[in-house]
Amino acid sequence: MTKIKYDLSKDKDRTKYWTKYVADKLIGRTIVKVEYMSSREAKESMWYNRPVCFLLDNGKWLYPMRDDEGNDGGAIGVASKDGSDTFPVLNRED
Repeated sequence: MTKIKYDLSKDKDRTKYWTKYVADKLIGRTIVKVEYMSSREAKESMWYNRPVCFLLDNGKWLYPMRDDEGNDGGAIGVASKDGSDTFPVLNRED
């Protein structure tokens, strides 16, 4: 098997690399549970917001974050040709 070489200093290659990386992790997975992060989990993460979380069939959780550094929970935008929607974050309750 030939490995694809990416030059991550180039935007096009970086986009291809990360698209393949995420696709390899997610395509074929099934969401088996949906719930909002608990107030306790948000507080332990030092977050003020509680994002919606998705449990996959392989036992891994997906949860949106504000940024790559994990500086708070984030909302999810949903788009389709039928319209758009937002899965909001909820405020943490202390």
